[in-house]
Amino acid sequence: MKNLKIATILLAAIVMASGCKKSDETPVVDATIEEAASIMATSMCTSNAGTLSQIEDAVELSQNLKIKSTLTDSSFTITSATGAVITYQYQVNYSYGFLNPNNYQLAYTSTGSYNSPNVNATVSADGSVNITGFLTGDYYTVNGQSGREGTFTMKIGSNSSITGSVSTTLVNFQVNKTTGILESGTATIIVSGNTSSGRTLSFTGTLVYTGNYTGTLTISGKQYYINLTTGTF
Repeated sequence: MKNLKIATILLAAIVMASGCKKSDETPVVDATIEEAASIMATSMCTSNAGTLSQIEDAVELSQNLKIKSTLTDSSFTITSATGAVITYQYQVNYSYGFLNPNNYQLAYTSTGSYNSPNVNATVSADGSVNITGFLTGDYYTVNGQSGREGTFTMKIGSNSSITGSVSTTLVNFQVNKTTGILESGTATIIVSGNTSSGRTLSFTGTLVYTGNYTGTLTISGKQYYINLTTGTF
């Protein structure tokens, strides 16, 4: 009987230890994905002057008859409005114009910082977007790429400080010529870097734009429904 009690106690201890280990490990993985999703969302959203803003700016600039046939450079500072969901300040340089009658390009660089609900960051960015579809069809088609590098301080998950980069590839974003509304498109977003605690991050997300500044972001089989105005989910 004594041996049976000892065996029972040992079995219970093993089960408890296994349960505690699982409970400790699972949130770390989920938090890391959540952190990556937040960085991806804020890098795209319009309230942070993200990549969707560059798409909109490029389409608008391509319609300006005064600069339509010339390559133009401009430098300026942008600051968020008072009371905005995301506050930011960036120094920006745009270079834009038609490369040929059916290809308009906007190339840009920027440096600055932002404070969003899920993440604060100090970043430098560069990229370009190309617009085609001027000669035929009902839509402008936008393709391009962008990159951000910097330090991202998380307010969610494990509250990590991450030093790393965000790389985005835009594929066939469609802007209605009549309404000027962005209707569809797909982006591949890669977040990589290192945390202050020594963890390595490397995640690839696929964002499917679903209209009205919303999108579905899939990372490692996990889906997030993103508000691409505010960069939240």
